[in-house]
Amino acid sequence: MSENLRLPWADLFPAPAQAEEAPASPPRRAPGRRGRRPLSAWPSPSGPPAWQAWRLLVYGPDAAMDDFVAQAAGPGLIPWPFDAERVEEDVFALAIGPHGSGRGARGLSVEGCRILARQFRAAAETRHARLTLRAADSCPLDFHRLVPVPERIVSLGATHPDARAWLRANWGIVEAPVQVRILPGLKAGRRLPRGHRATVYGFFARNGAPDPVIRRLEEHYPALVFRLTERSLA
Repeated sequence: MSENLRLPWADLFPAPAQAEEAPASPPRRAPGRRGRRPLSAWPSPSGPPAWQAWRLLVYGPDAAMDDFVAQAAGPGLIPWPFDAERVEEDVFALAIGPHGSGRGARGLSVEGCRILARQFRAAAETRHARLTLRAADSCPLDFHRLVPVPERIVSLGATHPDARAWLRANWGIVEAPVQVRILPGLKAGRRLPRGHRATVYGFFARNGAPDPVIRRLEEHYPALVFRLTERSLA
């Protein structure tokens, strides 16, 4: 699978869980076209991505905080290589199926699979262009700015085993956090000395905990205190 192939729903995190009650009687299905299955009939994913909400409290002297805030801001992404042609090839291979029998996995013709692949390529190019237009300081807590991914690792691509191993060892997660923001109004939870202040960051990450990043920050900013806590998604 190409490191450039990223489905439109890849960045979504699960909505808060809600209690469900069984209906008194089975709901009636709305009439639809003959021969077309409703969305509910398609196979369900194996499970939701393991997203976790996090808060990072940072506090300390004003001068050290000024330095950290300036250093932490960035575009909030890893500059993985992008190959639109490879994206199209990968999607076509997925659509046509493992045997290349002339019909796609969902009954698409070869031409239909090619059209689907071109549509995904166009969507991937649009997404990549949107990401490259991000402001240099649009993300207030950019892990790539704080613990940079070496160029030799970036050049491997996001799905390469060595790249994922490096990220797991140095970030604790294998992709950049999403929806990173400063949470206004939240404080350190204690009275700080004069000339000190606190900032609280909120973000989502999945399939791991960014503890290695926090340890690096504690080493690099000894005048500051870092407190990472999980937040329930329920």
